[in-house]
Amino acid sequence: MRCVVYARVSTTRQAEQNISIPDQISRARKYAEARGFEIVGEYVERGASARDDRRPKFQAMVEAASQKQKPFDIILVHSFSRFFRDEVHFELYRRRLEKRGVSVISITQETGDGPGGELTRRVIALMDEMRSKEDAKHVKRGMEENARQGFWNGAMAPLGYKIVAAEKRGDKVKKKLAIDPQSAETVKLIFKLFVEGDGKAGPLGVKNIASWLNARGYKTPRGGAYYTSRVYAILTNETYAGNAWFNRKNTATGEIRPREQWIKTTVPVIIPGATFRRVQMLLKDKRPSKTPPRLVSSKVLLSGLAICEGCGKPLMMTTGKGGAYRYYKCSGKHLKGRCKGELSVSIREEKLDELILRALTERLLTPRRTHSIVAAVAKRREGGRGEADHTLYRLRGQLAQANKRVRNLLNALADGVAGETDLFKEMLSRAEEERAELTGLVAAQEVQVKDALKPITMEEARSASVKLKQLINAAPADLKKRYIRALVSEIVVGKSEIVISGPKDALAEAVTGAPPAHIAAASGPVRSLVREWRT
Repeated sequence: MRCVVYARVSTTRQAEQNISIPDQISRARKYAEARGFEIVGEYVERGASARDDRRPKFQAMVEAASQKQKPFDIILVHSFSRFFRDEVHFELYRRRLEKRGVSVISITQETGDGPGGELTRRVIALMDEMRSKEDAKHVKRGMEENARQGFWNGAMAPLGYKIVAAEKRGDKVKKKLAIDPQSAETVKLIFKLFVEGDGKAGPLGVKNIASWLNARGYKTPRGGAYYTSRVYAILTNETYAGNAWFNRKNTATGEIRPREQWIKTTVPVIIPGATFRRVQMLLKDKRPSKTPPRLVSSKVLLSGLAICEGCGKPLMMTTGKGGAYRYYKCSGKHLKGRCKGELSVSIREEKLDELILRALTERLLTPRRTHSIVAAVAKRREGGRGEADHTLYRLRGQLAQANKRVRNLLNALADGVAGETDLFKEMLSRAEEERAELTGLVAAQEVQVKDALKPITMEEARSASVKLKQLINAAPADLKKRYIRALVSEIVVGKSEIVISGPKDALAEAVTGAPPAHIAAASGPVRSLVREWRT
């Protein structure tokens, strides 16, 4: 009988220890030799879970067994848990192989043939599945607590960071993220290219950033090229703003869990919080699901914002007299010959543009309105500051303990209790490194807490309103469009009334921050598509 050996371990760490897999193969060879089986191949899976069938070597083995001229008759495994830890999948694949004349044999779990053997196999498979789920539950619980205590669970650090040993508890080495100076510069460069550009052609889009990096020889940590999806993942990774989230995604289904189940770990900041939020606003504003690319690049001031009150269709630009006159018209009426609301709006371009700009500068940006909106938004955001304050409190407590450890070591040296040995130096160095890291984390968290929106006085509101009005009126056409898109989400045009709507948060940020940079970043001239956004 010809047979192959299938050996598997669940994690790459187990594979690196190089103990389990050689032992599985060695035992299988002895088993085969004792029974006169001829081993014709080995399939070794290093670091793959048996709870599903997403295993390259496993699939290659099944495919080989399914050939018309099958190359082997038996699959030898150390135990059935090496083959599958899911009873349903186990039985499906076993029966599929059985139809091809291939048996799955465990060298440590003799089951026999007939109904009794089948029952034994299914009981074993069910027990393996239950044990796997219990193990996974306990591992997950441990990892969640690890994250709550501020340690890193990931096997690989995000670009810009490196994994460092923080402390040792028994045989376990607790790890944290520290900034890797060299790769952190690449992260800062990507954000700079997105917000400011390279100094030649203005801000770059996601696709153009990838091209820019590849053209200059930049490589990912694994030596690959930068794709738009990779650049987009970096620009949206909140870790760079100091917040690494654990338990964010269900690894089995790929679904994002409810935010209240996420666990935050504070890490060193590479990108300031204000810059990170500006980038997220910009990405959101340019997403094709929200704003089609043709509207982003359009020269029409109100493209994508103005709609007909009668039918809800967008207003489109039409021309008359050979292009001498330009009108916003109901697209339903112009393209299909009928507006459902029987309004069929038509208004000169310069007239509607002037009405909207005047309404923004004279009716929206009044001191009283901006003062009350900033106060309301600040009050609402204040309600969400509890978590940030709690994190700062916890970090300050950890810093106090770190300072105490350093003082105790120095006092022990000064009092002659401890000598200046290599072990003492190592302990002192580790304590000082921890203190320095916590000092940086506390400083970053203090900035985040202070970065919250604050109410402004009526005098500040008056000054900000005047400044913003001047900026909008003096801006060139493309910048006017960006200001409008940052403050306005919809313009409903009727026969006798125009209703302008927009988020209060946008106005509050505009009058309390630096209006030109903030609004330009909130709706900058980035023309790009990311593959995941395409339908």
